[in-house]
Amino acid sequence: MRANGGIDRPAAIGGILFDMDGVVVQQRLDFLAIKQEIFGTTHGFILERMGALTPPERARAEAILERHETVAAAQAEPMDGILPFLSWVEARGLRRGLVTRNSRKSVELVLARLGLRFDAIVTREDAPPKPSPEPVWLACRQMGLPPSAVLFVGDFEFDMLSGRRAGVRTVLLRSPAMQFSEHADLSVDCVGELRELLEREDGVVPLHQAE
Repeated sequence: MRANGGIDRPAAIGGILFDMDGVVVQQRLDFLAIKQEIFGTTHGFILERMGALTPPERARAEAILERHETVAAAQAEPMDGILPFLSWVEARGLRRGLVTRNSRKSVELVLARLGLRFDAIVTREDAPPKPSPEPVWLACRQMGLPPSAVLFVGDFEFDMLSGRRAGVRTVLLRSPAMQFSEHADLSVDCVGELRELLEREDGVVPLHQAE
């Protein structure tokens, strides 16, 4: 964790935003298969490529993506450690938000199935998707908090970019596919490690400071 030296002490955290896939739940989404079915090729990112489609092509693509997401939502399981961490967040009086590139329908299916509740939920229908800062800003408004009092936990570079651009503090949940991000204020191996840090630092996580 980087020290802030002479920089003013950051505000205590009042709320935590979470990416959904790979952070809150584990879902079996085969993105290569989805791209192959929609586009006939497997390069690039799905939502960005869909943005260049004609309206009929986009409607077809959205239906395919929704079908895959619905199947995955029905099989989603909570990530290790996330349920006790969310309970701790609630007991601590912190607000909880979800910012995802998934559809609202699939998110609602996952949350209903697992009995999870969030104070703010922002999906791809609600704002331009990550790495835009807009979904993070919207989630902050829904939680009634300024970005300076919010932490964003994600496992992908889009999460870190979105959070950094929005002015929240960013936490990378490391995975085999992503061990480092220059846009992360902090990197942890599990949410239990983040809980220990927040308890030790009395809810304060420093802003990123370049070398």
